[in-house]
Amino acid sequence: MFERTRRKLAWQFSLTVGLIMLCSGIFAYWLVQRTITTTENDQLNELMALSSAELAKLAASPKMDAVIGKGDDKLLVKAGGVGFFSASLRQNQAIWLLNAGGSIVLGPANDDPNRSEELLAPHMPDFMQMDNGQIRNFAASGGRTFRVSVDANVKTAIIAGHRLVVAQEITDDLALLANLRYAFAGFSALLLAIASAIGYWLSRRAMIPISAAYRRQEQFTSDASHELRTPLSILRSSVEVLEEQREHLPPFHRQVLTKMAAESGHLIRLVDNLLTLARSDNDRLELARRTFSPKETVANVVSQLQPLAERKAVTIGWNEQEADNGTMTGDDVRLRQLLTILAENAIQYNREGGSVALTLTISEKTVRFAVADSGIGIAAEHLPRIFERFYRVDQARSRRKEGTGLGLAIARQIAASHGGMIEAASVPGAGSTFTVTLPRFSD
Repeated sequence: MFERTRRKLAWQFSLTVGLIMLCSGIFAYWLVQRTITTTENDQLNELMALSSAELAKLAASPKMDAVIGKGDDKLLVKAGGVGFFSASLRQNQAIWLLNAGGSIVLGPANDDPNRSEELLAPHMPDFMQMDNGQIRNFAASGGRTFRVSVDANVKTAIIAGHRLVVAQEITDDLALLANLRYAFAGFSALLLAIASAIGYWLSRRAMIPISAAYRRQEQFTSDASHELRTPLSILRSSVEVLEEQREHLPPFHRQVLTKMAAESGHLIRLVDNLLTLARSDNDRLELARRTFSPKETVANVVSQLQPLAERKAVTIGWNEQEADNGTMTGDDVRLRQLLTILAENAIQYNREGGSVALTLTISEKTVRFAVADSGIGIAAEHLPRIFERFYRVDQARSRRKEGTGLGLAIARQIAASHGGMIEAASVPGAGSTFTVTLPRFSD
């Protein structure tokens, strides 16, 4: 039990740290990406402003006629004209001047066969459709990626109506961001592994005082149960001796003797239940496994509870003829205890004239017991908690003096110790059904 709790604490701690690291990594990556993107955009805007100024200066210079001519208010590239060169260009930047038809009028002056204007030529029609001052995030060609900005209103009379396009290669920046993603992922995984180890270690230390306190409580419960059994056994024996002289006692003394017998029996059951739970919590619930007939177990339970059912005016039975034959391995004494708890509850919380039916189903791998009653039922909000210790469903249950509030908790422990499970279904006012499913053969 403590090992499961420790693993759960370590898992929750690791999950919390992992979420914090994930959010921190995403934020850090977003911050770096935003910084790089903002820097690139600022550089493009700066390049655009400088290029516009240089174009204006070039347009006013006599050198303009050596580069381009003018005809019908259009710019024409002269034969043998030179490319446009800006002193503000960085190595990873390029500038184009496009006419209204989308043709390049001026471009970078270099003879590199992989020059940017050739790589981005297929994108020029797209650039012509961009709005003034719009920055296009990506334009990829030839394995290289560029960030592009367009000025659709070049403020120079001689080149009015043309578009100025500036581009900056961001291939290295994208590679850097990709490497950062891998670095953040790897570093986060490493920190998560370290956090998991630390969480497991811390949870182990945190469980030490809790485990010690629980062991003391369990030891106290076990010791108290053992110490109480002897005087209770003597008390029970004394009551049985007095029962032999019952007919010679006055009526009032008979009532007192009846109450003594009932309360001593209640105390003995309570002590036995506490001892059973203490052993199951410490994984010391001993099972005497053997091969037996579950059909005989059900028959014994029905026979044992028949007098109680008659006193409560409740019919208890099962269809023995239709029950499956077969054997199973397990502790037949504990399983009889489990069925007795379920059937006794079904009788106690039934109405006068009600019924309790037990069924047995044996398959190749499982054995299923079911106890159904026509009693008061259990509300849906109580069903998830009815197997908790000392849990009380309603006032009718709390008024039952002989109940310990431990029966269903013990039933669940017995089922779990056999590798099985117990389920409950109920309709308020119509009755309840408890189903126990166990492996037919187990070690």
